[in-house]
Amino acid sequence: MGTNMQGMDTEEARSTANQMDSHAAVVGDVCAKLLARVQGTSWIGQDKDRISDDIGNQFIPNANAACEDIKQQASYLIAKADEQDSISS
Repeated sequence: MGTNMQGMDTEEARSTANQMDSHAAVVGDVCAKLLARVQGTSWIGQDKDRISDDIGNQFIPNANAACEDIKQQASYLIAKADEQDSISS
């Protein structure tokens, strides 16, 4: 190996992973509040029903899946940081 090779900055990786987790949780909370707000309106009719269904059956599940993906990537990043620390010590 050459002397120019550098490993991961594990402290930075963990910090990034923690921010990823935190931001994913915020998105999840915002989505839940959005759905509750739409479902809780006094607006009545087909348009409200359609919007409520679209948000509840498409948008929220897709947003939650994206949040889960972000959390999984954060876990992967932490695992790689742990691996780097183990190799470096």
